[in-house]
Amino acid sequence: MAVYGREDDLVIALREATKAITANGRFDQVAQVNGDEAAAILVTEVADVYVAWLRQVRSVKLVLVALEEQTMEVVATFTQGGIPVSSLDTSQQLRYVIEAADDRGFAVDATLAVTVSDPAVVSATILEAAAPEGTASGKDELLVVALAPGSAMVTVADPANAEVFGSDSVDVVPGGVAAVVLSAPVTEEQPAPAPEPEPTPGE
Repeated sequence: MAVYGREDDLVIALREATKAITANGRFDQVAQVNGDEAAAILVTEVADVYVAWLRQVRSVKLVLVALEEQTMEVVATFTQGGIPVSSLDTSQQLRYVIEAADDRGFAVDATLAVTVSDPAVVSATILEAAAPEGTASGKDELLVVALAPGSAMVTVADPANAEVFGSDSVDVVPGGVAAVVLSAPVTEEQPAPAPEPEPTPGE
């Protein structure tokens, strides 16, 4: 039994596209094309459809890799798998690697979208590895930044198929005191000094 890898997708797609639009080795009998150039264009178009089908996103996984201060200082790193419920305080942020795969388990390049159940608690941004600034892991990442105490569900999904998603529950707790806010000054009269004691007889 032949074993195919992701690198074989283009070959498989071209072969199946050729089969789909020919009969007895002739394109014109099925596809009504005239000439090799027109046949090649049609085969390529059909093969592109096959490749897109082979490389559909079938799973999305969020792997927690680091807890950071919002100044980018790393507080802790995590091994593969992370933890099911992530906690941080209001001065921190969580960094995840996004793992999107097709139904064969091969990594795929996918355009994904992120949503947050309570945007007042955290913000979430997808950082693309292909962006000019790239990412430290070389993969697409998710950055979740704490905003206020509370709980929120962060979900990354395929916009074309809402059933394909990865999510994590995030709990935000109050951080340390960052500043002391003083109210407007109030002017008060100083209390009068205590009276001098009366001298006792004989002094």
